Amino acid sequence: MLKMKNLLKEDDGVLGTTDVVGQSKIDKKVAKAAWDGGQKDDNPEDDKVAGKKVKIAVGDLLPAQTELIKEKAFGMVIDFVLRDKWQNADLGNIVSADNYIMDGHHRWAAISLINPSAKANVTQIDLPGAPLVTTLNLITVGGMGDPGGKAGSGNIAEFTGANMEKIIDAALSAGIPGKFPKTVEEVTEALGKIPGANGDAQAGKALVMKNADKMPKTKMPGAPKRVEMPVIDSDKVKIVVKKLAAGEVDLKAPYSPGVTPVQADGYKATGNMLKEHFQRVANIK
Repeated sequence: MLKMKNLLKEDDGVLGTTDVVGQSKIDKKVAKAAWDGGQKDDNPEDDKVAGKKVKIAVGDLLPAQTELIKEKAFGMVIDFVLRDKWQNADLGNIVSADNYIMDGHHRWAAISLINPSAKANVTQIDLPGAPLVTTLNLITVGGMGDPGGKAGSGNIAEFTGANMEKIIDAALSAGIPGKFPKTVEEVTEALGKIPGANGDAQAGKALVMKNADKMPKTKMPGAPKRVEMPVIDSDKVKIVVKKLAAGEVDLKAPYSPGVTPVQADGYKATGNMLKEHFQRVANIK
């Protein structure tokens, strides 16, 4: 587990704010200047942020968005179990130092429904959730083609045992339609392979329902809508880690030419949010 370094203090942050700055509020000129400005700001050490691959139980991860579709997650449950792709899976995503997921929420949700104790591989960056969102938005706008966030639907609050029961019963009766269809036989087989089901699809159903009730139902404090969140493809995660570790991205004062502080865009964190982040990190084992 990464240990928080002293890059951020409560009175500063990424480009002068500890609140989340959504992607649409990142000035493109500032972002482009910040992309490689960390070594041009009279302090080549102040912008370095550690990051590395870690293995962590999916039940210890937390959502930074609420837009999750329960039917999609359940379809992934069946697919992952049938292909035996859920144990020690690589989520291909970035996670904050206090365990908030930046992307890949449906993969996380699917494995959580299978077994919240299952370990997954993620890339953890040594920043709290709110400043990390701003940092990744700055990076995507500044040097990754400004892919833009994607609007989402669904709600993680709907991930309850009662709701999952309806979805599972429908799948056991008629299979799963859509782009990645599954037959009744495949659904039955997969549910029987849920850890602890011992080949009994009804036991597997009960376990998925129980795991759904255990899932967190609220997103990271201060997090924006999904459309304002960073989008970092799995093949670009290493680029992000390398740039941040080298201090290439200008995140805090002193600033390089063209880089100026930003104003938070309305997705304001609570006054104690950064303190809460640091306290959460200190309690993570």
